[in-house]
Amino acid sequence: MVRSFAQTLLNQFAQILCKRLGILFLIGWICGLFLFACIQRFQSFVSDSSEVLVGIGLSICIGIWLGLPTSVAQSSRASDSTSKPIFDRRKFQFTLLTFAGWSICFPLLLKQLNQVLHLFSIQQMSNFVFLTGLMILAAIALIMPATYWCARLFWLTVNHIGFNSIHQLNQHIARYLAGIVFGLFIAIFWLVPQLGWTISLAFPVGVSLLICFGPWIVAHLRSLFPESLEWISVNLIKMKSGSLSKENESLLSEKQTDIPFVIDGSRFLVSLAVGILFVTSSRVLFQLYPDSLYLKVIAWSAFLAGIAIALNFIRFGGLEAAVQSTICFTLGTGIVGIGCLALFPLFVSWMLYANAFIEFAFVLALVRGALTAFIFCGLGYCWGGFLNLSIQPKRSRENQISMYPLPIWQPFCFLAGVLLSYGLVSTSIADVRSVAAISALVLLCLAVTIWFSQYRLPRTRTQAVIASFCLMALITGLLFHHNYDARRSAKLLFSTNTFTGLRYGLNSELLPYLDEGRCFSEVEGEYGTFTLWSFRENQIQIRRSGLPFGVTTVDPGLCPHTTGELMPFLIPVILHERPSEVLFLGLGAGVGVNSSLDFPVQKVTCLESDQGLVKLYEEELASRNSISAFDSEQVQLIQLPIALAMASRTESEKQYDLIISNPVQSVVTQSLSEYTAEFYQNVSRHLNEEGIFCQRFQHIDFGAQPLRVIAQTFLSQFKQVMAIEIANGETLFLATNSEQGFIRENLIDRLQAPQVRRTMAQVGWDWSVLMNLAAYSHDALKDMADDVKTSVNNTSTGNFAFTLPFELMRWGLKREEIQKMVSKENRTGRIINWMPLEKDDPIVLRRLSEVTAQNKLMAQYPDQYWKYRKPAKEQITENPRSLIRQVAAENLNDDYIHSEDKRRMLYFKALSDAMEKANPSIELISRVVKFTSTYDPMVSYFMHDEVAELYKKSKDAPPILEFSHRLHAINYGAVSDRSINSVVRALELAATRSEMFQRSEQQWDHLNGLLQALKVRWENRSQARPVTSKQALHDIELSISAIELAFDAMDGLHDQIGVSQQSWDLRKLVLERTLVRPLQTYQNRVLPHHYKKTREEAKKLLENIKLPEADAL
Repeated sequence: MVRSFAQTLLNQFAQILCKRLGILFLIGWICGLFLFACIQRFQSFVSDSSEVLVGIGLSICIGIWLGLPTSVAQSSRASDSTSKPIFDRRKFQFTLLTFAGWSICFPLLLKQLNQVLHLFSIQQMSNFVFLTGLMILAAIALIMPATYWCARLFWLTVNHIGFNSIHQLNQHIARYLAGIVFGLFIAIFWLVPQLGWTISLAFPVGVSLLICFGPWIVAHLRSLFPESLEWISVNLIKMKSGSLSKENESLLSEKQTDIPFVIDGSRFLVSLAVGILFVTSSRVLFQLYPDSLYLKVIAWSAFLAGIAIALNFIRFGGLEAAVQSTICFTLGTGIVGIGCLALFPLFVSWMLYANAFIEFAFVLALVRGALTAFIFCGLGYCWGGFLNLSIQPKRSRENQISMYPLPIWQPFCFLAGVLLSYGLVSTSIADVRSVAAISALVLLCLAVTIWFSQYRLPRTRTQAVIASFCLMALITGLLFHHNYDARRSAKLLFSTNTFTGLRYGLNSELLPYLDEGRCFSEVEGEYGTFTLWSFRENQIQIRRSGLPFGVTTVDPGLCPHTTGELMPFLIPVILHERPSEVLFLGLGAGVGVNSSLDFPVQKVTCLESDQGLVKLYEEELASRNSISAFDSEQVQLIQLPIALAMASRTESEKQYDLIISNPVQSVVTQSLSEYTAEFYQNVSRHLNEEGIFCQRFQHIDFGAQPLRVIAQTFLSQFKQVMAIEIANGETLFLATNSEQGFIRENLIDRLQAPQVRRTMAQVGWDWSVLMNLAAYSHDALKDMADDVKTSVNNTSTGNFAFTLPFELMRWGLKREEIQKMVSKENRTGRIINWMPLEKDDPIVLRRLSEVTAQNKLMAQYPDQYWKYRKPAKEQITENPRSLIRQVAAENLNDDYIHSEDKRRMLYFKALSDAMEKANPSIELISRVVKFTSTYDPMVSYFMHDEVAELYKKSKDAPPILEFSHRLHAINYGAVSDRSINSVVRALELAATRSEMFQRSEQQWDHLNGLLQALKVRWENRSQARPVTSKQALHDIELSISAIELAFDAMDGLHDQIGVSQQSWDLRKLVLERTLVRPLQTYQNRVLPHHYKKTREEAKKLLENIKLPEADAL
């Protein structure tokens, strides 16, 4: 019974595989996995830059051109011959086994490619023509053979099966493409994320061996065990005839159709347009979600699936049908391309609700993949119709045999369109809207030309409806192509606040106005669209295709830099004893490169391949910062893909002391090549003996496992590794091969260097804070990686690249996962703990205690900035540094005063002199201001409120001076700061003193940012009990009065800066709901307590009054 069931099951499976899907589907599945493995691993090694894409695209087109014949004759089954099948079978087996061996050995081939790249210098590779040629040669050597074998295996199988009609040939192609699509889908959703490429390739390799050696093994075993193998026998003859049978044994005479020249020539023009629209559609869709690897694979899979559907189901019945189909496919191609732009607001709404309410990562991945597949499947279907039209029979005049031309030239036209569109958009010659609109308009003109040249009007009502619908849809799309707005998607789809607001029932119209961000520029880059957002007027946030890319500050005196941007440069430059050669791998927001000019380094080299980012830096950021690092002779810019630059030849005189890697978000495909073991190995070659490499890893949306993978990969390539938490959700990995490690001689002196103090002050930190950051040693990182089985991320695995997108979409307690990992015993340390001499130094410990005291004062005494004076003076009188030095037996004189104590004494003297005057002069106040140059944790932050009050008292000081110090106190305040007065005063100045601003945009951004700051301060204050009800009511009245002034000023400003009335009304409505109404509610809650307390105080006062007796009166 069991044998009978197994035999039936095996027979059914074989019949489904061979009859329904066919052997071509199986070959397509094998070839799809092999080819995808080669391309993905090649791309993860050399990056996905434009030069690499040119090489891969050209190698694929050449492989198809070499693997397929230009035209084929109508054939019978190959089994009619006695000699040819044996030869073809051996050729098929040899090709399949060679392809399998090539895929398995591909990592070894990449190592050889790495050795070849070592022969070329960075200067040679920086030449675009040279690098493009080099990548074309590399792709032809590694990718073209795989593509050629894919095409040959397909054609050998088709030759063996045979075909007797156009439709049957198209079905063969469709089944082969369907197998490729199935292989790609199963690879990205199951095989590679779970098993990696090494194990995943075992499946197609095993099937390949079974196909090649299965018949021989079965025949050999049957000769040895004829009775034992009887139960697994399968009717191979039936299978073979089923898989190789033709739809009709009789050769049908096919009607010859002479395709007009205008239709025949349109195939190439439409192929060019399809390539152009493929790029523009990708740009549009990847504004909705990150351009992850799995989504790009889905896009190509859906495109191939659309071609397969068109080839399988579309049939042409004559010239009239061919003309009408050509017109419909032409219009359809334009509709898909322009429809992405016209329907963009709808796509944004869909993705917003999906991100907010879908909590399962796999379901969200399917939703994103479905939208991507729908667009590209439609584009592929239209192109597949033209490919189908290309395979029309032509009768040979010599032997009267039908010849079928294969579309082997159309892929070259498609590639040309892709490269043309990519070049136009990435270099900002034209934007996405213009390229897509022009392409759709050309397609519309082509459809009209074909229509009128052939005078073929639709005969049936259905044909007329379809043609009219396509025409109207395309015209409508052209009219509404301006709906595409990258700024709106960046504002809505990549912010936790918008998701939270939507989940809690906030109107979707209000979501873009939850914060003060104003987009003031949009620049097209090589890998996406950059949008620049102004926050607080002085902070610029850069987003690329919606994802946060970097943050910079126009004036660090008014607004701090973020630690995530500054620390990747500052920490290694301090740890190294004497850095002279510094290499930046990526420009980022330009903060690190700009800061390097303040340090004594001889040469700074910056690698950046994206011309759009360089343009953005020079035209937008440098002009606002009034400094461009590239104007300095000290800084050199090299435009070159980073992974390829690190694979270049090393020169002894050009090895670097510091290499600083600042990749973009790790989930995007551009940065995947910068997290592999091969990349770290190449980086190690460019370091000198004492050099330090550091890499910033942003994991705010990840759990613990990605951190383990990065740590394990670092540990596999460097002798010493350390990690430091530099911001919330950001870790800086440091590595070196030096025997000295990271804690080197005179580190404490380098921490106190003037340039370090100045740079640290730009983030509001004292120099001692660096020693107290959470850090993880080499052994701690090793223990973390050993918690869970963690493999090294290299190009031969692929797990990391495919699992990151799903980890990003996963909902869970990710921060708690990381905290649980690092909180185990002996894992989290501090740099000061690894400094044996300084960890017990009383001067250092006192400095750290002062930082703690500063944070405590800021939290405990809101709006009472003067509370710092007493503890600061006590430090001078009761615990002076000079006394500590003398106790340390440093042979100092009795009258020695430490420079820090002396500076504080002079500061309080200058402050006292200025405060004594009812109208202090600017000169007196400037004596206080000069102490801001050196950061002091007990003085610097509070000093700005002191100076602002002095300028407020002065009748001669312009209001901009007070306003500047108010801004510093607000922007450098703690996250939990509850101070209100400085924000209210700054709002009053910004609303009433418009002469302080050079442009209306500045006043608008300041008012908008201050209103947002006031909202945050009141949210913090609501978490604590007010000191007195009287003070709370007073602060509420001041706040509401300042808000009204700000609203009145912004009512007259929004037209001047290009903000529509509707946008301002919505922003105002958000502020009224989240700021004004909560204040009024809070006021109503406090008033009863205030009245009650007032009555109790009055009653108590009356009770204490002793009135004279009545007799005495």
